[in-house]
Amino acid sequence: MIIQTENLCFAYPKFALRDVNFSLHAGELLAITGANGSGKTTLGKLLCGLLKPSKGAVFIHGEDTADWRLAQFGQHVGYLFQEPGRQIFAPTVLEELTFTQELDDVPQEESQARAHELLARFELTHLAEQSTLTLSRGEQQRLALCGLLLNRPAALILDEPTTGLDPRRCEILSRMLGDCLADGVAVLLISHDAAFVQANATRILRMTEGQLHEN
Repeated sequence: MIIQTENLCFAYPKFALRDVNFSLHAGELLAITGANGSGKTTLGKLLCGLLKPSKGAVFIHGEDTADWRLAQFGQHVGYLFQEPGRQIFAPTVLEELTFTQELDDVPQEESQARAHELLARFELTHLAEQSTLTLSRGEQQRLALCGLLLNRPAALILDEPTTGLDPRRCEILSRMLGDCLADGVAVLLISHDAAFVQANATRILRMTEGQLHEN
């Protein structure tokens, strides 16, 4: 079991996430569906440490994360925002995948090899020297996913990842998710895209007014 929640709650002035209990396992793609404002994105942010529960707990690998810093979550869980451009910082595509490795003192040869491996996997090799400011939304998304996978996370949380993608890019995303599942990564997919969910999910839950239900 990678992630588990126990009576997880979070309150906004006009919204509450209430007693959410579920688990996410290695090699599983769990889809969370539901209307806008039902709490899906709030749940995703709680699972990766961007928000703190008002009650209840999030466990990762069986450990209560109540006292974890954000960096500790990042060692285990990768989160893809609805707007992937928000998590891209370097001037070029290749630098986006090498500068964080350099901060971690990864040898340059190893850093370059890992970056080029991911660029090839996501069909971005031809853009390696291109400015990140010129990327399309789909290209930004694939680059952001590359950046998440650099850390080899145990779980990925993807918030509406098919928004703005054409059918071919959705196929690429499906293939990438299949590879992740085969590698034992757990995937939580937050999505309105019923066709994509049905084609890729191993389990589906529905969020309604801050609570999870079997689909």
